Amino acid sequence: MKGTLHLILGTPNSERRAILSQANTPENPSYLFLLPKELGLDDSPRAEWAWDEDQFEFADLPEGPVDEFFLFFSNEINLADQFEATLKVLEKEQELVIGRVILFINSDLLTNATDQVLAWIDGAGHFSDAICFTHRKNENAAAISKCKERFETMRYPLETYVVGSKKPPSIVRILAPTHRRISHIFDPTDLLDPEDSPQNDPYLARLPNGRRERSIPYPFRS
Repeated sequence: MKGTLHLILGTPNSERRAILSQANTPENPSYLFLLPKELGLDDSPRAEWAWDEDQFEFADLPEGPVDEFFLFFSNEINLADQFEATLKVLEKEQELVIGRVILFINSDLLTNATDQVLAWIDGAGHFSDAICFTHRKNENAAAISKCKERFETMRYPLETYVVGSKKPPSIVRILAPTHRRISHIFDPTDLLDPEDSPQNDPYLARLPNGRRERSIPYPFRS
């Protein structure tokens, strides 16, 4: 694998595939969606991945060149485990560079969000460069603002976008190469202080009993 790898997180019905399918532009002629089985098939250039011994297994990758890979995380598997598996992919595929981590949120979920949903969003936001809020309505506008203000209060540098139904989002801006995530797990290890190493990330670090120091729930698991 050679190219840029973007990581795509999303709540159910967040339209992440439909929005990112617009990435196929004259400036970016070659992209590939790497999808978990539960997302099903669509018309986008795609390949499926399977989960085997806590690692991603990719099948049916095209032989031709790919400029950008979009690895869609599964809501059936713990987010922290998938981020650790991504580190293994990058270690194995030396010509693959990390791009952006993008979180898509169906804004309808925010109005009456449970504690588990909010904890999942906190965990996903910790790793994200950008959050895209979809299905914006008058009824959920206040909930969107509250979610954005929460990350601002925590001084997260990530970007936020409200994706309307009438005006298409700026894919170029969403996929900008500037990293805005607060997590350092993808930063070069020789530039990190020991406390910023991947194993010390609060969502990846483990306690002596093997559990995560700060666990991320599974609110969308079927």
